[in-house]
Amino acid sequence: MPWYAHYRALSAFALFVVVVLVAVRIYPIMVLDATDTGRLLGYEAQVSEVGRKDAQEQGEPGVQEEGNEGDPHQDPGQIVTAPASEIEWLISCQLPNGAIAQTPDGVLVIPYFANLAARQLAEVEPERCAVYMDWYIANLNMPDRWGLSGTIYDFSARDGELRSTRKYDSADSYASTFLSLVAHYYRTTGDADYVRNNKDAIDIVAGVISALQDNDGLVRVAPNSGTKYLMDNAENYRGLMDWADTLDSLGFSDEADQYRLMADNIKQGIETVLKRSGGDDYAWSYSWLGKRYPRRGKWYPDAVSQVFLISCGLIPPDDTRAQVIWDRFNQDFPRWELGETDDDFPWAEMAVASVMMNDLDRANRFLEWVAAEYAERQYPWHVLESSNRVKVESMLQSPP
Repeated sequence: MPWYAHYRALSAFALFVVVVLVAVRIYPIMVLDATDTGRLLGYEAQVSEVGRKDAQEQGEPGVQEEGNEGDPHQDPGQIVTAPASEIEWLISCQLPNGAIAQTPDGVLVIPYFANLAARQLAEVEPERCAVYMDWYIANLNMPDRWGLSGTIYDFSARDGELRSTRKYDSADSYASTFLSLVAHYYRTTGDADYVRNNKDAIDIVAGVISALQDNDGLVRVAPNSGTKYLMDNAENYRGLMDWADTLDSLGFSDEADQYRLMADNIKQGIETVLKRSGGDDYAWSYSWLGKRYPRRGKWYPDAVSQVFLISCGLIPPDDTRAQVIWDRFNQDFPRWELGETDDDFPWAEMAVASVMMNDLDRANRFLEWVAAEYAERQYPWHVLESSNRVKVESMLQSPP
């Protein structure tokens, strides 16, 4: 009898581990992360059921007809303005109960995207933003299925009713983007009463980040995961800093200091744990499998994760490190603003960063491209792209 027959179960497990590790080295792990296209996979299936074209039916994204690329020497002052209908479309995504769906069809509500989209509602119709925040707070898990309070699930429409999926993509980024939304609403409206009246609930949301923060300063994506993502942690830093500023202005300085300390620990963790030793790039994830560093020419999560360090304020745009990141990003994707990436989604978030980096020509070309490519706001156009399109236009009115 062969010797390994006595250890068949152990041998099978060892073989499984080897296969997994080999596969991980060959194929990138799908990151479920901030601004994650993976988050929309479930959405894609659902919109297809109601007759909306999916990404495959759209063909290759970003293909422009020759000669329709925009003037590379365009005057930055000649802003391609988003029509008022863009804001109307964004508003039409809000459901009667206050939730903000991915599209006016109301098929799916992903609070992460809704949090980011609601920022523009705070500027055009702040009462709609407040109604959305009410919905978010009313649907907090106390606790969720993993025992963590302050999280929120995704919701989908079934039989004409919006129901919880009992799942979320990332506990940390849902929480941090809500904190940033509250802070933006307060800065925009000055509505201190709303924040004071809901402070206990908002603190519970902030507690999600605290509960998931490890000793290295980095925040895990969820209570049932040990993975820490660069993009999430950039948003966690931003959310905590925004909430701390809000608390400071309302007289809660001691609490504000605690949240700033948490944010500083995230920033230090990014620099000491995720930054490549001797290099100038950062691992986009860190888990028991090790650190996953960005590969040149890979759009998501590799390249875009680096840009989040700029857009979330960890690295100032005038810092030489920011310029290195931005130059490398544009070297690898010289026509990203025309949709020439290896991704199906427009990624208007990158145009936001473009304005921050004072790269106004690219931002304007992006607006030209999406105005033509998504004139019908067909899939994969959704609330975050819409919100960021409006945001880019607004930023270009007062460029850095």
